[in-house]
Amino acid sequence: MWIREGECHRCGECCQTVNITAVRDVTLSQHGSLEELRLYMKYRGIRVVGEDVKQNMLFYEIELPCDQLTRDPAGNYGCKVHDSPEKPLLCLKYPQAPDDITQCGYQFKRETSH
Repeated sequence: MWIREGECHRCGECCQTVNITAVRDVTLSQHGSLEELRLYMKYRGIRVVGEDVKQNMLFYEIELPCDQLTRDPAGNYGCKVHDSPEKPLLCLKYPQAPDDITQCGYQFKRETSH
């Protein structure tokens, strides 16, 4: 289990893509293989970015910026609903585990059992 620390730096990186999780064995049975799935998704602008065989999951990423994402003249990102009750729960909880966004203000440490 991960413990999240830090705060949002409003880098906008998490708002540039839509991330989707799919059931691995069902999806691969429909496509025949992971390579066929990658090819099929690539033609539709969707990247297969990873898999977790143990938990039977596939991870997709689609470049599709959030329509609430803003950018000021200096190039800094913002969010129209960042401090609003309208901000979706998924956005409030993101990220829930470490990812590869180096600009993110959140860090994670492993929860230790006592």
